[in-house]
Amino acid sequence: MTVSPRARRLGWLLRLAWAQVLMWVRGRHRLGYVGSSEVLPPPLTAAEELDLLDRLEHGDGEVRNTLIERNLRLVVYIARKFDNTGVMIEDLVSIGTIGLIKAVNTFDPSKRIKLATYASRCIENEILMHLRRTSKTRAEVSFDEPLNTDWDGNELLLSDVLGQESDVVKHIEEEVDRSLLACALAQLSSREKTIMQLRFGLANGEQKTQKEVADLLGISQSYISRLEKRILKKLRVEIQRLE
Repeated sequence: MTVSPRARRLGWLLRLAWAQVLMWVRGRHRLGYVGSSEVLPPPLTAAEELDLLDRLEHGDGEVRNTLIERNLRLVVYIARKFDNTGVMIEDLVSIGTIGLIKAVNTFDPSKRIKLATYASRCIENEILMHLRRTSKTRAEVSFDEPLNTDWDGNELLLSDVLGQESDVVKHIEEEVDRSLLACALAQLSSREKTIMQLRFGLANGEQKTQKEVADLLGISQSYISRLEKRILKKLRVEIQRLE
């Protein structure tokens, strides 16, 4: 019987959840303690990753699961950055794993970026999108709930840590937008990225006109205009896919 890709992905999520259960049973009180090989597999060496990516590029779909499994530590590392958001760390890891699966499924080695770099963006983006969807509800439920006390014995509220609700949502939305754009830009060719960076100041904040970009690249302004429209359309499609 053939197992569908969706079922295989669900299987990996379930196996990750089981690994988390084992970790808690064994007394690992925080996911930060992932140094134990009995919980998560070790990361790939550079040579191993290169070999697996080459096999994946040549149609060996079976290595996809290995790439996901051996990058789970990256998910845990990124999830821990959000452990002050009120979301259970186990949930953050599970959500981040979905981002990792998306990263492995869409990674293009020809773009000359590291899998870890691309996957980090996708993992972070998946978590941020989840936080954007849930931040308002969380704020309404527990915004004034005491979290702890400060050094002077005063109650420390969630609002003291996160700021006002509108600030939280706005900040998360901005982070999501930045992360989505970074993931989408990673799918562009080197030339396409250069055009976007020059036109919209993505590298240094300094925007250039189409004519200035055309002069720098030695091509006509009309050609830059056509390329820009095509690239923007490509970015929109990629961002919609990632969302």
